[in-house]
Amino acid sequence: MPNQKMTQWLDKVCAHILRPSYRKIVRKELTAHLNDRIRQLENDGLNHEQAVEQAILLMGDAEKVGKAFSKDCKSSGAIKRSNINVAIWVSIIILMIFIVNIIQKV
Repeated sequence: MPNQKMTQWLDKVCAHILRPSYRKIVRKELTAHLNDRIRQLENDGLNHEQAVEQAILLMGDAEKVGKAFSKDCKSSGAIKRSNINVAIWVSIIILMIFIVNIIQKV
């Protein structure tokens, strides 16, 4: 369960992610990773607060992590746009071939 330090770290990371759906997924995954790491550190003998602080440190700087996720999100968006453009052009070419075939039959 997130505490204040975790929430602040997650907020800083997610502030860089503009797409709400992607931000929600990232936040959920990072929360799960943090909780797993906290449990592991507690099993290693740290108290809960120490484990939270150490887990956050091990996850990395929130700004850098957020920017990396933002970059990843932008890259996947560019790939999707590129795929859509290709699909549109392929559809146009197929339509043109179809129209040319109809015209030749007439």
